[in-house]
Amino acid sequence: MLLFLYNWLWRILTPFAKIYLRFSKKYSLLKHRFTPPIPDIKKPLWIHACSVGEVNQISPILEQWIQKFPDIPLLLTVNTISGYEQAEKKYKNFPVYITWCPFDHPKSVELFLKRIAPRMLVLVETELWPNLILKTYKFNVPIAIINGRISDRFLHTYRRWEKIYKKLLGCISLILVQTEEYANRFVELGADMEKVHIVGNIKYDAVVTEVDFRTRSRLRVSLGIPSDGKVIVFGSLRDGDEKVAKKIWDAFITKYSDLWLILAPRHPDKKDVILTQFELGDILLRSDNLKNKKSQGERIIVVDTLGELIPFYSIGTVAIIGGSWFPGVDGHNPLEPAGLGVVPIFGPYMRNFQESVEKLLEGNGAIQLDDFNQLPLLLKKLFSSPYESINYGTRARKIVLQNQGAVLKTIEFLARCIIG
Repeated sequence: MLLFLYNWLWRILTPFAKIYLRFSKKYSLLKHRFTPPIPDIKKPLWIHACSVGEVNQISPILEQWIQKFPDIPLLLTVNTISGYEQAEKKYKNFPVYITWCPFDHPKSVELFLKRIAPRMLVLVETELWPNLILKTYKFNVPIAIINGRISDRFLHTYRRWEKIYKKLLGCISLILVQTEEYANRFVELGADMEKVHIVGNIKYDAVVTEVDFRTRSRLRVSLGIPSDGKVIVFGSLRDGDEKVAKKIWDAFITKYSDLWLILAPRHPDKKDVILTQFELGDILLRSDNLKNKKSQGERIIVVDTLGELIPFYSIGTVAIIGGSWFPGVDGHNPLEPAGLGVVPIFGPYMRNFQESVEKLLEGNGAIQLDDFNQLPLLLKKLFSSPYESINYGTRARKIVLQNQGAVLKTIEFLARCIIG
């Protein structure tokens, strides 16, 4: 009954959605999701990654699959505009076909499946779309979930619609999860225990652990940051984080003339909120910098571009994780700075990365604070004792390296399903 109502709503809303997307400047590209362009391939391994985070984390999966099974084509689909742009950029030199995932409209999904005839559908993390799963299952295509997790926020939703999700999970052939806690949650919601396997978090394998020193040097020079300059990188800013950044800057602007603040919003269009918070002061936009605008001594840099967070983390003295200081987002990836030997500092709201946070904190490779008002005192302590932040960073990188290996296990399980 619920699925009938779900599809009934699709039938009603589809004409209006098509008109809206056709004339929308911001979301016009999403119109392709009704009938995604299909590359000329036969029986690919179909990997679906929702957005930027999932697109980034599967890079070692794609790399190793290409090495081990070069004759099996890869199809990567995404849901969001930012995810599509990142996939095109990140995998432009990979033998990977990239297109949109069809909207979860029954006809769109069915047409897509008929045209690509996949060997297998691989869902990254937890993309449980009803028609996508049920139609794929009906076509006798095996379905796998990799790097599976069910966050606290979504667990409540899944429990409310338990009958639907039990039916969907019954269609899944293989569920590879990050932790025992996530394994238990999948089983609680109706997954077959025999199909659930704990392999670890592939995010550790996807973490960059080295950025070439020439890249770092060029970046510093282009921004006017000397090699001994202190750098705070505030990554993936979300709503409210601009106020945290302003508090930090107000505390240190007159105390440290050798300090730079780099602000990298999660979404580039948030730059206007940041600029307003800092009253359009002494700020250099990365987009202008890339157009050969040289630094005029600005000590605040706003990264209003995509895909550059890792190089910026690599020149950081410390890294502050956005989305972790206020409820609602539940944090962003602390492993990105950790893998580069830069100490991650985050607030109390990090449930989306609970397993990574626990490992980093247990190994004394990260710092968690209860309130952003504690940041100025902590940063002052780290700046006055530089070896302390270096030691934190060294431990953080070691933790990342020690926890790599989930990708190999994931590849082995997928290969057994497809090849036997």
